Amino acid sequence: MKNFVIAICVGLLLLVASNTTAQIVDDFYITIGTSCEIVEGGGSGYNEGMWYEYDSSWINEWFYDHPFDYSRGKIIHIEFDLVVMDPANSSSLCFAVNWSTPEWSALGYETEYPPIPGVPGFIEAEHIMRETLLTECPVPVVTTHYIFDYIIYDYNPEWVSIDVMGVNFVITNGVITHDCVVATKEESWGAIKSMYR
Repeated sequence: MKNFVIAICVGLLLLVASNTTAQIVDDFYITIGTSCEIVEGGGSGYNEGMWYEYDSSWINEWFYDHPFDYSRGKIIHIEFDLVVMDPANSSSLCFAVNWSTPEWSALGYETEYPPIPGVPGFIEAEHIMRETLLTECPVPVVTTHYIFDYIIYDYNPEWVSIDVMGVNFVITNGVITHDCVVATKEESWGAIKSMYR
């Protein structure tokens, strides 16, 4: 019986391993001042952790994942600490995860560019998908830790991003873990998702 149980456990581990590629772990941080300006920011993302400002008022840091693939999906895990920069002033934060669309990948930039302003052909509404995970108004005056998990079922995007919008906040210790997985049918995700609980 013991050998049978061990065989089942090994089989499940092999199944999960065959459905995942190498996990990628990136980091990020940003401070937005009382006039909505970027005071400081960085991380392990594209262009040495550059944060890009969009006409929509979102501010993004991009991370390359794997080549675009309709046969795969994406598991994203995010953690960070948040606190108000100046408690004497008003504060707010919208925090989102976003990713590049198939239309962006069709332009053929691959690892050269994420969907950022100034790149030929870029259209924000067409090339970026976005999911808001947190809205805080005001921002906590005591450092607060947040954890989010999100799954993209339809395809594996080439690029994923952290998005922020708001005023007077500090994000530190930010980590985004993104994992490209095969078999995007919902019933095939149970074993994979359980690894992230």
